[in-house]
Amino acid sequence: MNSKYFCPILTSFNDDSTINYDDMHSLYDHVLENGIDGILVGGSAGEFYALDYNEAEQLISDAVQYINHRGIVIAGTGRMNRLETINLSNFALKKGADAVIIVGPYYSACSQEDVFNYFDDILGHISGNVYLYNYQDRTGYDISVNTVLRLLEKHKNLIGIKDTHPVSRHSQKYINEILPLYPNFAVYTGYDTNCVPVVISGGAGCIGALSNVYPKLCHDLVVALNEGNFNKIVEIQQKIDTYALFYEAYTPFNPLMKWALREMGYSIKENCRVPISKLTDSVKSDLDMVAKRLWRK
Repeated sequence: MNSKYFCPILTSFNDDSTINYDDMHSLYDHVLENGIDGILVGGSAGEFYALDYNEAEQLISDAVQYINHRGIVIAGTGRMNRLETINLSNFALKKGADAVIIVGPYYSACSQEDVFNYFDDILGHISGNVYLYNYQDRTGYDISVNTVLRLLEKHKNLIGIKDTHPVSRHSQKYINEILPLYPNFAVYTGYDTNCVPVVISGGAGCIGALSNVYPKLCHDLVVALNEGNFNKIVEIQQKIDTYALFYEAYTPFNPLMKWALREMGYSIKENCRVPISKLTDSVKSDLDMVAKRLWRK
């Protein structure tokens, strides 16, 4: 077993909404030095949807250069515009990203044939490794197993999928129906709490945002899974189940995790880009009660 844990890194914004690259470098060091296998830059946790094209290029380029092979770099390159998605993907790969991850078009009500046609076109124009990003709650549709299989028949550069679905059985369906035909296809869950059942079923690991706050714990989990240390797996899973209450304490979780990291002494601004609001003092007071129970014990 060789499961991995990747961190979909948060993005630190200054008060004027520009990206704070000193903070980003500190965040990269924080997760990598605590054993995380790699970083997804420009994902949902990183508020990719709020970045313009030039900012996305700069964020990716800086991440690749600063991380400098200390971990795997996956670049989030899904844009609403087809050509921007293709161009940003090839830019990231040329800069040295190990792979790109692409969310399908959102807002439009897409059929499975629409989804297939979109990714078929995109994959055919990208010169490097690609992960699909399945996030039904945000796109409005699920990428079906059959659609993935059709894409795999045509595109050798499709190497895996991140499945952000709250039910682990959904990810297990990809595993059970795709891996017998394509054993090297990597299925990652996007939910930290689903890492164990997905890996045990044959998945590749997790791309979960909790690793921004608890990278060592997440690293220790995949080590325990790879070593088959059942007692350690149980111990860590119970902690992750508790800490994952962060997701439920405030929606969306981005400002909450930034606040949590600052409270723990790490350098990151609490600012998010609109439409995500900064935490109010009242909300922080409520969250402080959660924090005392969870990560301050």
